[in-house]
Amino acid sequence: MHADFVLIEGDNSSSEAQLIEKLAFGDTSGRNEAWLRDTLLAHPSLLPIRLIDPSYGPLIPLCRELRTDAGPIDAVFINPQGRLTFVECKLWRNPEARRKVVAQILDYARVVSRWSYSDLQRNVAIATSRHGNVPFELARQLEPSIQEQHFVDQTAAALRQGRFLLVIAGDGIRDDVGAMAELITRNAALGFSFGLVEVALYGMQDGRLLLQPRVIARTQIIERTVVVVRGEAQQAIVDPDEPISTAASADVADAEGNALGESSRQAAYRRWWQPVIDAPLDDPDQEPPKLFWPNNVRLPLPWKDSWIVAYGYGGESGQIGVGTSGRGEAHQEMLRQLEPQMPEILAELPAGAEYRRSLSSPGMTVVCNRPTADFENDDARRTWLVETINGFVNVLRPRIKQLVGP
Repeated sequence: MHADFVLIEGDNSSSEAQLIEKLAFGDTSGRNEAWLRDTLLAHPSLLPIRLIDPSYGPLIPLCRELRTDAGPIDAVFINPQGRLTFVECKLWRNPEARRKVVAQILDYARVVSRWSYSDLQRNVAIATSRHGNVPFELARQLEPSIQEQHFVDQTAAALRQGRFLLVIAGDGIRDDVGAMAELITRNAALGFSFGLVEVALYGMQDGRLLLQPRVIARTQIIERTVVVVRGEAQQAIVDPDEPISTAASADVADAEGNALGESSRQAAYRRWWQPVIDAPLDDPDQEPPKLFWPNNVRLPLPWKDSWIVAYGYGGESGQIGVGTSGRGEAHQEMLRQLEPQMPEILAELPAGAEYRRSLSSPGMTVVCNRPTADFENDDARRTWLVETINGFVNVLRPRIKQLVGP
């Protein structure tokens, strides 16, 4: 039980003492777990990292609600050395909830320790709705001298080693600390640091708030043995079908064709698709689209003989779309293994996505179609194709990588 503060000296000339009353989270105008999360992201210095493990500071807010297979992480921070801090905000209700949140944050650590840097970059891009290498760009704002490759390598090493700072922040967490610490010890398998932070909230008579963070418990780094096995580099999936050119891009030479020796029709076709081919994707490991005649571009998936295809046909009265495709039985086997996750996949894909029989080949496909006439012009059609391709890559690639395994 914490007593209230009493302010006896202040900026005004009044000699009256001012009561600063302790407030209960959840009962103070909507100051709930989401409010605590957003407040910590806006003011990372509220987290007493130097008292838990100073090697994770200074904290750079990375994103909120980072999606993982174990659920979304409330708040994620990074530092210029590429070390991640996960913060789970919890207003305690009972001992069961306390033990549950400890198990949850440990699950986050286990899942993220299997990520590559590309996985981190892609999921941060999704969480922030920003393109590019968002973790590096945010770190560089604080420390302009850091080099991108060095930062990426440091972050990737920390991911492999499970070097995370796990923080549970909430109110009234002094009770049952021993039981929570025992749970941490029993489940520790990574090289993380852990801290329990109580955030006390006090209201002043003039309406201002005081927040007082306290470190209730912390661990030393819990070591594990890490065996790094370096296998052969993943082979790119090469489609034996012949694209209209092996070049990624080209300048048009003249109205009759282009410098690649393509016909005038093929050159016009390339010009139409080139903005789609050149558009950046959230996942830096995804190979860019490759142009195929007469109506599509393809992006290989990490499953043999399978790819994402974007297409258009029928002119102004036709359709454009993005879907999965492949050669022979391989594509169908991939979809069969994804079927248990299909409701979740369709919910995460762009609006209108379906899992249905393919109209162009035997078997099933995951597809999203739109009438060409829905769009005002070709630029709008290409914008939709790029956004839909990016959505398919973000949703399907990590799941397929899990199916394939290391």
